[in-house]
Amino acid sequence: MDNPVNIGISPSGLILNAQSDADVVGLIPGDIVRSVRELALYVHFGPGTSAGQVVVECAHSIHFTGTWANLGTVNWAAANRVHNVAITGTHLAVRVRISTAITGGTVSVYGTGN
Repeated sequence: MDNPVNIGISPSGLILNAQSDADVVGLIPGDIVRSVRELALYVHFGPGTSAGQVVVECAHSIHFTGTWANLGTVNWAAANRVHNVAITGTHLAVRVRISTAITGGTVSVYGTGN
């Protein structure tokens, strides 16, 4: 079995930290995303939140300025709740983006890969 790899800021695997504005992006470092076959992302809508949406997207380059392909969508369901997005496959560039502003609080995203 492979050893898990934090895909954000070690040691917590933080990718997006307490953000609320639409179109805020957290990039997974390219050298890491290209070295794993599975990603587990934990989307935490914080206390007080009442709406919002986060998407996980991929493209051929972190510098791509067009529309990225959707890998997963997480809609707000409850305050202080964690959602898991599991992605299998290899990718060149992966990002997490707030697609609909978070209302009443913030969202954080953590991740690991294998």
